[in-house]
Amino acid sequence: MNSQLSRKNFWIIAVNSLAAFVLSYLFIFYLNQLSYVLTAGMYDYEISINYNSYFFHIEPYEWTHDAVVTIFSSGYLLTLIFGALSLLGFYQIVADAIPFKVFFFWLSFHATTYFFGGLMLGNLLTDGIGHVFNWMYLADTVKMIISLIGFFGLLIMAIFCARLVALSSNAYFDKYNERIAPFFVTAQVFVPYLIGSALIYVYFIPDALFHEQFGWIIMGVMLLIFYSRSRYNDDLLFEEDDNRSIRPMRVLIIFTLLFYVFSRVIMHNRIYFTW
Repeated sequence: MNSQLSRKNFWIIAVNSLAAFVLSYLFIFYLNQLSYVLTAGMYDYEISINYNSYFFHIEPYEWTHDAVVTIFSSGYLLTLIFGALSLLGFYQIVADAIPFKVFFFWLSFHATTYFFGGLMLGNLLTDGIGHVFNWMYLADTVKMIISLIGFFGLLIMAIFCARLVALSSNAYFDKYNERIAPFFVTAQVFVPYLIGSALIYVYFIPDALFHEQFGWIIMGVMLLIFYSRSRYNDDLLFEEDDNRSIRPMRVLIIFTLLFYVFSRVIMHNRIYFTW
C-alpha cells in the first residue's frame, strides 16, 4: 500500500484527471457555442463565434421573444442533457477498473456547474440565460425561486460528487479508506482543479464570457463542500481486477493537449455563419 501512495503515482492520477478536467470543460464551452450557431440558423440570424465569445450580426429590433428564449436557453438545456448522459456513462463503467471514468465525472461536474450556476446567477448575467430572464419580465419572487433552484442544485451535486470520487478510486486501488482518501482526493480533484482553472484562464485570455470568468469560483465552493463531505464516506472494498494499475492515460492526455492548442489557434479568428 505504501508503494502505491508514492509521488509518482500521485502525479499520474493528477495528470489523468487534469486532462479530463480541461477537455470536458472545453467540450461544454463549445457545445454552447454550437447551440448558438444552430439556433441562430433557425431564425436566419447571422452569427460569428471564436474561442471566447459569440456575436449576432443583426439589428436590435430584429430580436423576438421566441428567438431570445430559444437561442439563449438551448445551450443550457443541451448542457443539462449531456451532464445527465455523462453521469449514466460513469455508472455504466463504474465497476470496471477504467481510469477513463474520470472524464465522465468531470463532464457531469462541469455541466452541473454551468447549468445550475447559470440559474443561480441568472439575475446578474448580462448575457446567456440572463437574456431569457430579462425578456420574460419575471417577478422578483420567481427570480428568487429560480436562483434557489440553482443554489440547491449546486449544493446537491457537490454532496453527491464525494460519492462519485470515492467510487472512481477503483480504477487505481482495490479499496478506499481514510488512509487513501486524502492522497486520492487531492490527486483526483484538487490538483486538477487548481492547475486546470489556470489553464482555462490562459485559454480564454484576454477576454471571456461570464461563466468562464467566474465559473471557477462556483467550482471552488462546490469542491470545498465536497471535501467536507468526503471525510464521512464509508470505506469501500472493490472486486479484484487484473487490469487495475496506476498508469497514465496517454491517448486522453495527448488528445487534450492537441485539442487545447489547436482549437485555440483555429478559433482565434471569428468564424462567420450566414443563412
